Formats: sequence, structure tokens, C-alpha cells
Amino acid sequence: KAVVSTQSTGENVMVEVDAESYHVLGHLACPVLTFNDPGTCYTLLQLPEDPAEVPNTLTCTLKFLVKDCDPATGEADPVGYDDEYVLEDLEIGLNSLFQKVFKTNFAAAWDELDADSQADETYTLTTVKSLEGAVEQLISFFGMQPCERTERTTEGKSSHILLLAGQYKDGVECLIKTKIVYDGAVNMKVSARSADPSLNELLVSSI
Repeated sequence: KAVVSTQSTGENVMVEVDAESYHVLGHLACPVLTFNDPGTCYTLLQLPEDPAEVPNTLTCTLKFLVKDCDPATGEADPVGYDDEYVLEDLEIGLNSLFQKVFKTNFAAAWDELDADSQADETYTLTTVKSLEGAVEQLISFFGMQPCERTERTTEGKSSHILLLAGQYKDGVECLIKTKIVYDGAVNMKVSARSADPSLNELLVSSI
């Protein structure tokens, strides 16, 4: 919505994004924005070639041309002046890289991928207080599809296995198997398989 006053309009409204690893391909500005009316503008970004550079915090600034209106006539100043408004930072995570993929037989799909390229890492999550909380955070973090209903935990159990499947932006399928144990803290082993060993390493090391 407009950040200009009730007696002003904003023209050529756009969001400028600042991040070293991202290349701005273009902008589609909102031509005119008036007080309390919604409007839409777009900024097109190119993802970094190196997936390790994708997780990032982008600084965003709303820029626009302010034209004050004469309260008596309602006519806008034909010249106007440039103004800007700092927006909240935009957080981009690894989940931006993946599309969800359904796997009806996760074990078969897992075995089809090269075990030698598998990457593993272990973690202890001291701020997560349940298996359910760990599962929810992992699904959100990776942005992949939970398989075989492993997004559901069983009440009273102290361990769980979460199975995730996704497709990387270049078409490479990735699978993640996470063994989770709760004993007052969440301990887990994250394993990743795909045709790209470097991607596997990135996935398990990014938490």
C-alpha cells in the first residue's frame, strides 16, 4: 500500500534490491499509487550459479516519485520529487531452490542414487523441544515434499525418520533422509543423495 500522504500520489514505484551474489535482471514498476490503495511492482533476480550463495539477506528499498496534490483543485504537481522508504530485509533460503516431488516408494528411489556420493551430518538442536517441532522446521527449511506420511510423528515415540524429496532448479532430483531422536534435546543425522555430490554436501551442512 501507498506510503505517500493523503494529498500525494506515488509514481514509478519500484523496489530496489541490494545483494552482492544476486544479479538484478529488471524491474516492473507500479505506474501510479495513491493513498491506501494496493499496488504491485516486480523485481526480477537471477539466482547465483553457486547454490551455496543462495541463502542470503537482501536489502530492499521502495523508491518512487512523489507528486503532491493541490487540496483545493486535486491536481498533482507536474514535476514531483524522488523519495524512498526502507523495507524489511528479504530472507532467501535453500527452500527457494527446490520444487516438491512426490515419491510413492522412497526406498527404491533412494537406492537408485549413488550411495558413494551420499553426504551425512549430525546435529543437536537445543532450541527445539519435540520431534514434531524438528520435523516442521526441517520441512520448512528444505522446502521439499515429505514422503510416505513422514511429516506425521507418532505420539509417545522418542525417534522418527523424515523422508524428503525435491527437484533442484536445474532438474536434479534430491532426496533427504533424517533420523531424529529426542532425549531432552533433538539429535539428528541428516543424509542427502543426488547426482551432484557438491549439492549433497551443501544440503547436509546448511542447517
